Amino acid sequence: MTTDLKHTVRLARVDILLIMRNRSALTNAVLMPLLVAGFLIFTARAQAADQVPFMLTGQVATLALFAPLVNLAGFYTTRREELILKRLLGGPASATAILGGSAAGATAVYLLQVVALCVAAVPLGVGLPENPLLLLAGVLGAAALFSLVSMVISGFSSTGELAQIATVPFMFLCLFLSPAIVPLDALPEQLGRIAEYLPMTPVTELIRTGFLGEGDGVLPNLGLLAVWVAVAAVVARRWFRWDPRRG
Repeated sequence: MTTDLKHTVRLARVDILLIMRNRSALTNAVLMPLLVAGFLIFTARAQAADQVPFMLTGQVATLALFAPLVNLAGFYTTRREELILKRLLGGPASATAILGGSAAGATAVYLLQVVALCVAAVPLGVGLPENPLLLLAGVLGAAALFSLVSMVISGFSSTGELAQIATVPFMFLCLFLSPAIVPLDALPEQLGRIAEYLPMTPVTELIRTGFLGEGDGVLPNLGLLAVWVAVAAVVARRWFRWDPRRG
């Protein structure tokens, strides 16, 4: 267990360094999501200041769709096709440490983005999170869920670019059928009922409640998120590939 943890931490550090040194990855996984989040938050502030807390907390949730999902799906696929994963698997690190190291690196990037929005929340008048532990639970749950989804998508993709493109339908589903951007009661009734049980809804509700200290259904949302993580883990275990799809 201790050895696996050391390998996981070491691989996570390598992934973070690769992201910071790669301009494309740095822009797509770190800077662009923050710029989009900032634009939406300040647009909401200009239109109606009372919408800023809702928009800011929604953006904290949606940032989980970038480094732990889009970027990680590309990482897993590219490394598999270049036989890097196979070579790592032949070394001292276990499969859990290899995959977990990349997921931990993506999670660290996401956490840094969350911290940036928490800091920005103070001058915006929202203030610091009311329940940091609940906020952290929502953030880490989101990172775990979307890291597993990235493994599933990687299993069906032949290149890193195709893997990132394949995440787009799932991203749209999460963005528009969840309370991240618009309240669920603003959706048509049938869609709203479906959205209540989709994975992004418990993530957003936990993060919003943890940040603002408002809302209920914490335990049901924690339970629903746990169910989605378990389902994603089972599917990822079934469909993730270590061998290249090409050649």
